[in-house]
Amino acid sequence: MNKQSLNYKYSIISLLGAIIVGNGFFSKVSAQNISAPDTTDSIAVSVENQEFPQWGYYTVRRDFRRCASPICGGYFIKQVNLKATPCLDGVFRSECYVSAIDWSSLKVSPLELAKIQNDDGSRLLLLGNIVPVTFPLFGEFGNLRVKEAFYAATAAPPKGTFVGLKDNGIRCITTPCFSTNQLVLNKPRVSQVSSIDLSQTGATQKQLEAATSEIFGKGLIAVGTTEVIENADPTNRGTQFVATQFYLRVEPK
Repeated sequence: MNKQSLNYKYSIISLLGAIIVGNGFFSKVSAQNISAPDTTDSIAVSVENQEFPQWGYYTVRRDFRRCASPICGGYFIKQVNLKATPCLDGVFRSECYVSAIDWSSLKVSPLELAKIQNDDGSRLLLLGNIVPVTFPLFGEFGNLRVKEAFYAATAAPPKGTFVGLKDNGIRCITTPCFSTNQLVLNKPRVSQVSSIDLSQTGATQKQLEAATSEIFGKGLIAVGTTEVIENADPTNRGTQFVATQFYLRVEPK
């Protein structure tokens, strides 16, 4: 093989190496840029919903282990609707440990923030992303940076699928009328329902009114199942979302 052929060969290898590194095959994978392989989706898909953010929702639970911070004392977080959550190191786990939660972007009143921080986390749903924080002597840990916070209407455990329910502007003169978008959180799934049943949540009338306002506003986060409503005309059946729990948005003050 002559010198010119060798130069050509190594140029091709260098180019392929640059493409591979540039696409992250050999670089450290950011857990925030990939979707869990679980789920029922065979392909990881990321889409942007312009009216209702569909990605980045976590449930949280406090870490009550007794050891030095930041190793212990933070939170365990889990992306809803997924069997595995991508952690800071790019590994998918049933839940991820974060050393702290960054509430600075939430901009709520000190009283409201104190209420949230004093809770054990069982009624919280947080929209955010994991960011790296370096601690001298301990290394790098993840913190959950919060964009929005939601609080469960009741203490009942959520059962079913976490969805966003948002009015889509469709108006009908007959029923069923599919006027509400149903967006599955952390998954690329959007459908429409013709009615919503919040009566099984045990929420107060005031909470139900607030939930209705959310549906017609920024969107309501609820947990439950979708059921087909039978009709004498099988081609004209409706679908109803039956909620076991819903979450009201913690509004900035």
